[in-house]
Amino acid sequence: MIQISNKLKVKPKTKNQTPDEMELHDLWNRLESKGLFQNQSASLSFLIPGTGTFLLMVKGEGKKNKPILQSYSIKNPNTMLDENHQLETLPSIIRFHADLYSFRPDVGAIVRFIPPWSSKLNFLDHPLPLVFDEQCRQLGASVNQLPLDANGNLKQSSILLSGANGFLVSEEVVITSVTREKAIYNCELIEKCAKAYLLAISTGGNVRQIPWFVRFIAKSRLLKDEKKAIEFYKRGERPTGFKAY
Repeated sequence: MIQISNKLKVKPKTKNQTPDEMELHDLWNRLESKGLFQNQSASLSFLIPGTGTFLLMVKGEGKKNKPILQSYSIKNPNTMLDENHQLETLPSIIRFHADLYSFRPDVGAIVRFIPPWSSKLNFLDHPLPLVFDEQCRQLGASVNQLPLDANGNLKQSSILLSGANGFLVSEEVVITSVTREKAIYNCELIEKCAKAYLLAISTGGNVRQIPWFVRFIAKSRLLKDEKKAIEFYKRGERPTGFKAY
């Protein structure tokens, strides 16, 4: 796992937070402390099992912008929108997270951000291929651009519904995971893979994909994990029993 220097101060937790809010805030701070959020726009959400809602923390670009934290309905997200916000892109960010949870019932956490290395995949003329075993097992597919409709909303594409957990929206990176605990790992994983791949191809050398049978076995295990997560979320429970990395 690559180590990214920490030049950002971790924000203290506020009082009177629910356990879900505290957990989301902890993950936000961990990602920020690793330099993955920088001063770019970022959003992080957790599904709240059994409620039809998700908890979203989002901030705009720049040092002075502070994160906004609020819960939203998956089916009617903008009916719960705080109109006092000053972030113009907030409604579209809320809709994006809501649609992704609606389209992918296995997902328990979503991160949308612009990290140092994997955001540069946008400049390639091809998706990031499956070249690492961890990448096959946890991200599940090459990193492709997510198709959006004419209004900029997420579409139910084969890319999204393939079970993959790493995507691009222009230069933004989108990470999904079956559990909250896996979210930070997948964010670090895509950065590690992107850095290694970009440095490798910059030398002009050939980079081979993982053999097809290894990719098949890894993807089968990932899909099994995601099917298991769906059953937990249908019961209104947080998934448990996944093996540690």
